[in-house]
Amino acid sequence: MPTPAPPASTPPTGDPSTDITGAELVLRVLRDEGVRHVFGNPGTTELPLIQRLASQRDIQYVLALQEASAVAMADGHARVTGRPAFVNLHAAAGLGNGMGALTNAAAARVPLVVTAGQQDLRHLIHEPVLAGDLTGLARATVKWSHEVSTRTELGTALHQAFRIAQAPPAGPVFLSLPMNLLDEVGPPPPRRTTIRYAAAAPVGDLAKLLNETPRDDIALVFGDELARLAPAEGLALAERLGTPVWGTGWPATNPFPTRHPLWRGYLPTHVPGIREALAPYRLVVIAGAQPFSLYYPYAPGPLLSDRTQVAQITEDPSAPGRDTPVDMALHGQLRPTLGELLDSLPSEGEAGHTSQGPSRHGPELPALDLPSLARVLAATLPDGAIVCDEAPQAARHIRAALDLRRANQYQWVAGGLGWAMPAAVGVSLARDRAAVLCTVGDGAAMYCPQALWTAARLELPIGFVVANNREYRVLKDNWRQRDPRPPRHLGMDLDRPAVDFVALSRSMGVPAGLAGSTGELTETLTDGYRTGRPFLVQVDL
Repeated sequence: MPTPAPPASTPPTGDPSTDITGAELVLRVLRDEGVRHVFGNPGTTELPLIQRLASQRDIQYVLALQEASAVAMADGHARVTGRPAFVNLHAAAGLGNGMGALTNAAAARVPLVVTAGQQDLRHLIHEPVLAGDLTGLARATVKWSHEVSTRTELGTALHQAFRIAQAPPAGPVFLSLPMNLLDEVGPPPPRRTTIRYAAAAPVGDLAKLLNETPRDDIALVFGDELARLAPAEGLALAERLGTPVWGTGWPATNPFPTRHPLWRGYLPTHVPGIREALAPYRLVVIAGAQPFSLYYPYAPGPLLSDRTQVAQITEDPSAPGRDTPVDMALHGQLRPTLGELLDSLPSEGEAGHTSQGPSRHGPELPALDLPSLARVLAATLPDGAIVCDEAPQAARHIRAALDLRRANQYQWVAGGLGWAMPAAVGVSLARDRAAVLCTVGDGAAMYCPQALWTAARLELPIGFVVANNREYRVLKDNWRQRDPRPPRHLGMDLDRPAVDFVALSRSMGVPAGLAGSTGELTETLTDGYRTGRPFLVQVDL
């Protein structure tokens, strides 16, 4: 909706030879912070920044057709780079549209600097259209929420936003940027402060406990925090101990190579399964902040056996004891802490990494089911490609089939649907336009299909695979746990009318087709990746 034009810029307040507009200041801060992409959907309150972006070439504006897509694109980008990604949304309505994606970033502890244009500060008393309490709206989903009130504080606030987003535990932050401050001239931003995080937790007691406990009685549980911050050290610790490794039941990413002989897969998402998997061990060492962050349905009682000691290493001081009682908590930076722990352990007991990977040849099946779908996806995946997965029914089969040679190669939605398709765009951009596989259920694909348009516009090599069962099957399965013989499932069928994802994809500029057998899917994926451009495959199950 149109908004009133901003008033003329205020006179310079400093040295006329160095004064710049607030919009130019934002770009200088972005360059200082290493930002090369701005993800957004513009409106009138963002025009000062968009106009300045249009006059330069080193920072790319990535246009999303809806704000939730913009946030999820930035989420995928930050997961891969490990650095805060920058998002620019439109006023109160745009921020509201992005809130669902912001909850995902918060749950997955993804560092984002999210901004939104606010109306002219001098205009707020009149309650103009699209103005509102932006900081209050964002506060529930971010680490820090602030509205810039003067041109003088703009540079400091921006640098602080990047520092807070990156500081452990990482997460999104929000800044409200009044449009008159982006037009106003003033001094350049302050210098960027470089912070080095290197504080290791004391490891003596844990090293003693590990050395005194038989190796067969030890299990490791690695979370997303380790996958992003210290994957090499986690691998080295597992091989030094020769002990099995589990991932969390609701992972944002894979913390370990999935064909390593010590890898045992992901823990169940229910209390009896978690308890059963870890019951044989006297000592469970957790590396990461949220090892048991989701289990369903709720079940009372302890997650782990009373005979099991638990130690946890994390950068989040609030994490130990939140999911399960912890006997020993080490709060410190993961990489140096694990490095010192390795130095305190004997060197024997290494288990070499013998990755065999999934077979690329198997019996041809006349039709596709979830296990065969997963096998084809794994067999055709380009070397080193990252997977963005939001196909709840197929996920366990996909995770079992994939041969992931390194941590953080598989990405999973942290909660609300609509994440994977736009996240795949951000992931590909973060890796210099690398190949990405994006798997989505038909329900999830309807939340942010606008991401297809951005993938087409940027010609990114993303393979979108829609597992189409024409229903919300996860919800039906959960319903049957409560009522095994329901008379009907209300609001869970997507068959009348059925969604034509091929037509939808083509309307967004992405070539698409149907695959009804493993042979067709293999051929379609192979040919699609070969084009180096986006494509979509609808698989009816």
